[in-house]
Amino acid sequence: LKFQFAQRGGLIVQFSMFQMPEAMAQKDAAVAPTQPRQKTRNRNKQPKQQWPERQRQGNGCQRGERSCLRKPVLAFCKAADAAAADQAAQSLKAALLLAEMADEAVDGGLIGMAAAQAGRLGQKELVEALCAYSWSRLSSCRGREVAELATAACKCGLTDGRFFGSVGLFCFSSPESFQCLRDISQVSSALATQQDNDQVDLAAAYHGLSRSALPHIQSCVDHNIRDIAEFFYSFANVLGCQPFSGGPPLGDTVLAHETIVALARAVSPCLHKASGQDIAKVTGAAATCWSILPHMQAHVLRPLILELAQGFRFRHDQFNPQDLAQIAVAFAKVEDLEDCSPAVAVLRKQVLAHIPRYSPKDLSLVLWAFSRTGGLNEPSKVAAEEVAKRDLSKFSVQDLCMTAQCLAKLGEQFQAALCLVAGEVFVRQARGLTTTDKVLFLWALAKSKVVHLALCRLLVRDLSVEKCASLARDKVGIALWSLAVVWSSLPTHEAWPGLLAMKLLNLRPWLWASGYEVANTAWALGQFPQHLVCGSWSSLLQTVGNLEPSQLSGHEICNLLVGLLTCTVEEHFLEVLVSRVAAELEARFDCGTSLSNHDRRSLASALAEEVSHDRLEAFGLCGLKAHLGGHVASHSGSHCPGRRAEAKQQQKQDSWQDYDDDGDCKDYAEEPVTKEQGQEKTEILSEAEYCEYEEVPTAQDSEAEEHQPPPESSSVWGHQRTHGRCCTQPACCTEVPGPSELSRLRLNSHCDFKGHCVQLKHTFIHVECSNSDSEEDCMLCNITRRRPRARSMDIK
Repeated sequence: LKFQFAQRGGLIVQFSMFQMPEAMAQKDAAVAPTQPRQKTRNRNKQPKQQWPERQRQGNGCQRGERSCLRKPVLAFCKAADAAAADQAAQSLKAALLLAEMADEAVDGGLIGMAAAQAGRLGQKELVEALCAYSWSRLSSCRGREVAELATAACKCGLTDGRFFGSVGLFCFSSPESFQCLRDISQVSSALATQQDNDQVDLAAAYHGLSRSALPHIQSCVDHNIRDIAEFFYSFANVLGCQPFSGGPPLGDTVLAHETIVALARAVSPCLHKASGQDIAKVTGAAATCWSILPHMQAHVLRPLILELAQGFRFRHDQFNPQDLAQIAVAFAKVEDLEDCSPAVAVLRKQVLAHIPRYSPKDLSLVLWAFSRTGGLNEPSKVAAEEVAKRDLSKFSVQDLCMTAQCLAKLGEQFQAALCLVAGEVFVRQARGLTTTDKVLFLWALAKSKVVHLALCRLLVRDLSVEKCASLARDKVGIALWSLAVVWSSLPTHEAWPGLLAMKLLNLRPWLWASGYEVANTAWALGQFPQHLVCGSWSSLLQTVGNLEPSQLSGHEICNLLVGLLTCTVEEHFLEVLVSRVAAELEARFDCGTSLSNHDRRSLASALAEEVSHDRLEAFGLCGLKAHLGGHVASHSGSHCPGRRAEAKQQQKQDSWQDYDDDGDCKDYAEEPVTKEQGQEKTEILSEAEYCEYEEVPTAQDSEAEEHQPPPESSSVWGHQRTHGRCCTQPACCTEVPGPSELSRLRLNSHCDFKGHCVQLKHTFIHVECSNSDSEEDCMLCNITRRRPRARSMDIK
């Protein structure tokens, strides 16, 4: 039916559905003189019934048509309860499919409304459908809709590379689409979570965002400190990213420097309005820029950090545990600011007061922050003890990895807590750990003298088949040193350790490395069988020749000299290198320099292996041997068949000593990479070639086996030979008391291992203990106020 009102006020009813077109034209002509001009125009329009019969010109919605998404989006936004929201979400997903089939043009406003509501309600499937529909149509959206889509995807934990890659491209190509700093801060916070996504060009995306944000930041308008803090924090975390098209990192561009200066100036006027979260984020951003942009420390970053420290000092009661953990990490990165000492003192008190309330992530961050000082302090001690009280099954794998590294740095006092962390990682079978995480966890076990044999074998097997070429150069060196430390504990019948050793050696991490890395690599090569390292000595000796021994510490010189003495490759300049290093160490002895007991034992053992006096004279080691005196005499019989096993056992115990024993060595895992890895080609053996090589015994293999410790000192340690498990007598095998996670441990006194043998469920963990007279440092010794030590091999 079609109703029309005539000018005279009468009602004319036309039954046009079943009328012929000619009759309709005659009736329209009869009525037309009585209609106004505007009404005549409206009458010439085709009736709505005939819209589906028209031919569409192109795809998408035509001008004047309503989108098929409008009603479902409005219904979803008006949903009052969860059931209605779920029903509306299903209708909206169906409408998105219809729109995709019709290739309907995206309505940015509707998509933004739906994304914001879905993010608030946690509708992950709907957000996935919205991102799948709009990622290829973002060019027709505005900055606000893109920001809402990206924020919703981030809230729901999506990692769609297509969508976030398109968002990054939109930010780079259309920075003028963002009309306010709020939209810029939202999309920057979402993109900052995609640093591991190789489909997102973060450098290009943030270059566009900084172009858009800089005019807003530099304007005189009173900004919202929350927007400035979020953009500053996310922008600082991607300064090291490089664009896909090549070129310098984002932090080296002029635009990035201008943006950081503008952000630092905009923070000060708004600091009185900042919340604890805002101050924590700005402090973290400034600390990140401190290490990346050293040329901006004096004039831009230092005044900002001091002002933030004062703000924290006078408003410390407004910070929650998460903010305190973030500020602790920031202050740990900026270590040489003495003016921040009052704020750091207040921070320590606040951390100690809130330790029980920390989440696993915040607890691991606090432990990392206070373990960087190099010594045991009250917050790190309390945080480490709190780890032993927590349920480790609630920790993520990243938190467990960071906690293990921190406990290893804190020393022997927290070996029991590290045993629990290692046990939890073993229960999870290292699932979720990246290749870098596995390397760092293996380093933590090696440094802390905790031999979780099953976990070490698991990590070595995984690393031997993973892509180690993607590791940074310094991480390859860490993996090589860690493997050398645990090498004597690994089963000799497995091929996985040898495969991993060859893979790491072929990457040559000593190229472009610092002095202490080269020294530790030389020591590591001395722990492997010679048939594995014979092809690497030539390249390593060339690198050693470029070092200046006077710039090395005493511990580094000892490691370097011990490694060089194990070299069996006949190189013409090996004698020159050993003589130069030995002369430097002898000169320091003459000046009154002393070495640690570990360094003396290690060096004396290496000199005692040199049975040829002519070789000692050729290398110029006679004077050094005289300086060591009794230490060499105590090891002089180690080359005899009757005492070789005992000497190798002592060498194994000494190998657990790490870089920090004498106080003047750097932390291996925290040293940044300064140069790119060299591109020199090496000959890489395949797995089949290695296995075939292993089956053929050679003279070098026989010599390597002779230097290996006996089987009972490597893997079994009397577990299968005597008892297989701890007994249940409290007077013999003590169970750790208390309601904490430490109560899962039982100290085994039946093992032949020198030190502590700890049983965790059905797994035995060996923990070195070097405290023969003092009970102040070993946590396992202090647990029960007694020393339930494993039996010594010397008193069997």
